[in-house]
Parts: sequence; structure tokens; C-alpha cells
Amino acid sequence: MDFHFDIDDYGRPVAVFSAGHEAIGRWFSEELHAAQDEIAVLLKHIENLEKRTIAHYQMQGREFQLNMDRNAAEILALALSSDIYGDLDKELPEGTNLYEQELQAECGLLDFKHALLCWQEFVISNG
Repeated sequence: MDFHFDIDDYGRPVAVFSAGHEAIGRWFSEELHAAQDEIAVLLKHIENLEKRTIAHYQMQGREFQLNMDRNAAEILALALSSDIYGDLDKELPEGTNLYEQELQAECGLLDFKHALLCWQEFVISNG
């Protein structure tokens, strides 16, 4: 999983992740932003998962939901679970699929932790 961070034209941090992991970048950029308190809370939950004091953690944002367990982290767009999205998928011509790369992604918990620590460092140094 490759990623890089940048600052957009409005001075906001932006995370760009490799193909198949775009939803993680959108989640970092659109849900997490540069919120140091939320980053610290997430790192604490990851530590608790690693220590096996919890088995699962879930955080719901405005557009995405983060699910973490002891092995993996998953970002899932809330639109994927809505009935509207499900109906739209049924109306597409046979053999046509919606592009979901920016709506759902998962990676190993250690990879997610590494990306989160890099994000934290980036937003601190650019804040």
C-alpha cells in the first residue's frame, strides 16, 4: 500500500493512496482531517487491539465508517449500505458495476497504523 500526503489549494492536508486503497485516503482527508485528538484516540484503540484488550473498534463519520479488528482496518462508505445505492446498482445494465475503489478499502492493522502515524507527523509538521 503506497501513499503520499500533500496540501491542497486551500491549505488542507490531503492523503492519496494507491489503487485499491483510495477510500483510505479519502477517509484521512475528509473524515479525520488534521484532528490531533482523534488521531490520538485511534492510536490508543490500535494499541488496545494489539494488546488484545479489545477485539474490535468502529468509528462512524459523516460519509465513511472505520472498522478495525486485531488483523485489519476497513474503510467503508456509508453510501454502500444505503438502500439508494443498492437500488442504483440493480438498475445498471447487466455486466456493469459501479466504481467502488474510492468507497471501500481494507489493509492490515499494522499498515494502517503506519499510515496513521505518517499522517500524524505530516499534519503536525504542516499545521
